[in-house]
Amino acid sequence: MKRLALLISSVLSMSAFADANKAMDLYLNQNYQQAFRIFQDTAHLGHAKSQFNIGVQYLRGQGVKADPVMAYSYLTLALDNGFKMARQARMSVIKRLSPEQLKQAEAKAAQLIELYGAQGTDNLENKFSSVRSHNPTPKRTINPDAEYPSGLARDGVPGFASFIFDIDRNGVARDLVLLQSYPNSEFADSVKEKLENSRYQILKVGGTLRTFSNAQFSGLFKSSELPQDIKASIATKQKQLIGQAKSGDINAQAELASLLSLMSDLPEHVVALPKEKVVAATTQPQRIFLKESQIPTFDYQPELEGRFHNFSYLVWLDSSAKISKKVLYSKHSVAESLKSNAEKTLDDWQLSYIEPQKATVEQGPYLVEFFYNNEPRNQRFSNYLTRSHATIKSIINQPKELLADYWRKEAAKGGHAESLFLLGANCNVPLLSIAAENGYVPAQVQAAKCLLHDPNLSNDQQEQAKAWLEMAVGQGNIIAKRELAGIYARTSNMRSDLELAISLGEQVVDEQDDPWALEYIAAAYAKLGQFEEAVDKQKQAVKQAWSKDYFMEPFEQRLLSYENSEIAPW
Repeated sequence: MKRLALLISSVLSMSAFADANKAMDLYLNQNYQQAFRIFQDTAHLGHAKSQFNIGVQYLRGQGVKADPVMAYSYLTLALDNGFKMARQARMSVIKRLSPEQLKQAEAKAAQLIELYGAQGTDNLENKFSSVRSHNPTPKRTINPDAEYPSGLARDGVPGFASFIFDIDRNGVARDLVLLQSYPNSEFADSVKEKLENSRYQILKVGGTLRTFSNAQFSGLFKSSELPQDIKASIATKQKQLIGQAKSGDINAQAELASLLSLMSDLPEHVVALPKEKVVAATTQPQRIFLKESQIPTFDYQPELEGRFHNFSYLVWLDSSAKISKKVLYSKHSVAESLKSNAEKTLDDWQLSYIEPQKATVEQGPYLVEFFYNNEPRNQRFSNYLTRSHATIKSIINQPKELLADYWRKEAAKGGHAESLFLLGANCNVPLLSIAAENGYVPAQVQAAKCLLHDPNLSNDQQEQAKAWLEMAVGQGNIIAKRELAGIYARTSNMRSDLELAISLGEQVVDEQDDPWALEYIAAAYAKLGQFEEAVDKQKQAVKQAWSKDYFMEPFEQRLLSYENSEIAPW
C-alpha cells in the first residue's frame, strides 16, 4: 500500500547531528579532514565501520598524515568489533610494516581495544548497561483507552508511540516528551491524549507525598490480522531496510529497529546467542514461574560507582527446575559485588515450570536479566525505592539482523541522535550527553533534568545542566526555558540572573499557562525585593495550578510568604 510505504519511508529525517552517515557523505565528497573528525567521534562510540574508515584514511593519507601503524591499529579495532572486511585491508597494511612497527601497531591496537573494542570501557556497549531498565510506574486510577486513529485503523496501518514524562504529587502526567511515533505522528496524538486524561496513584513515602520521574508509556496499534497488502508492503520495506542497514546506513538501521519492534510477536523472548556457545537454535524452552520473593536483595552502596547496573546470564535448568549451569552473557564488565549477589541469587533459586510434565530433560538456555538501582535516597522522587529486580525469560535464538535491539544499538554507535535519546532517555546520562553535546534538543533537556533530579547535585553538574538548557533555549524549547528560569530563580541572588529568570518565565507564560513558570517569576521578583509583583504572579500561579489539577500546598505556602514580604524556601 502506497500510503504505508510513504509513512514508513518518511519517518526518519536527516538531522544536523554529526553521525557516520554525514561523515561518509563528506568522505565521498572528498572533504577528508572533516570526515575524519566525525569518524573519530563515532569510532570512539564503538562503531566498527567508522573504525574501519579511519584505518583506511590513515592508510591512504586522506585528511590525516599517512600512518600505517595507526591504520593497522584501527583496522584491528574494527575487527574486534566484528567488521570482517577489515581483515583483508589489515593484511595489506602488514606488508608495509617493519617488525618494530608491527610491534608498535599491535600495542596501539591493544590500547584502542581496551577503550573502544567490543568490551572496551568507553564503547557504547558498556554505557548501555547504565540505564534504569526497571522503573514500574504507580497504578492508574483513571485509565482511558487510546483511540486507534480512524483513517489508519480503516486502512489497517499498524503503529506505535511512546512518551516519557513525570507524575506529580496529584498523580497527573506532566512534561510529556515524545520518544517515538512510528510510522505516523497521529499515533503520538492518540497516546498523548490518553496520558493527559490518565491519573496515577498518589505516592506517599515516610509521610511525604512524592513525585515520580521518567515514567514511560508506549501504545501499540495493530489489528490481530493485518490486510495482505499491508503485510506485503511491510515485507518489502523490511527487505529494503535490511540491505541499507547492513551497508552501514544508520538512518535505515534506526528505522529497521522501529519496524522490527512494531512487527515482532515475541519482543521480549528473542536474543542473538553467541555462536561459540552450544545452544538450541530455535527451540524455546518451557516457561518458568519466578516468585516475587526470589528477587535479589540489595541496599544502597555509596562506594559502588554508578547509579544503574544491568547485566544478564544464560542459564540451563534440570528437570526439577534447579539451575544446572550458568554463563555470564553481558559484554561489559560487572562489579564483583553485584556479580556475587546475582550468582548467589541464582544458586538459591528453586523455580517452577508452568507445565512441569513437559520438562523431562534439561531446559535452556534461559535469559536471566538483573537490574540494580544504586541511587541515593531522594526527598522529591520515589524512584529509588525499587533497588533490585530480576527476570527469567524463555528465549529463542534468532540472527542479530532480525533483532530490533541490535539495530537500535548499531544506529546509536553510529551517532544517530534519536537512537541515543531513546536508549538513554531514562537518565542514562552518558548516552544523553553524547546526543546533547551534538545539538539534539530533546536530549539536552532530558540530560539537564536528570542531573537536576540528583539530590547531591554538584556545582559542576548544575553548570553542565545550565549549559545544556541554554543550548535548548536557543532552539526555542519551552521546557528548557522554564527549567532554566527555575535554576536562576531558586539558586541565584544576582540581579542579572533574576531578571533573566523573569524574562524566560514570561516567554513560557506567553506560550502556555504554566504554573511553575509563574512561580519562578514570582520567586525572582521576591528576591529582587519587589513583593507586590511577586504576590501578583504567585496569585496567578495559584489560580492556574488549581485549574490544571496541580498539588496546591507549595503554591499556597509561597503566596503566604510573599504576602508577608518573605522569600519563600524551596
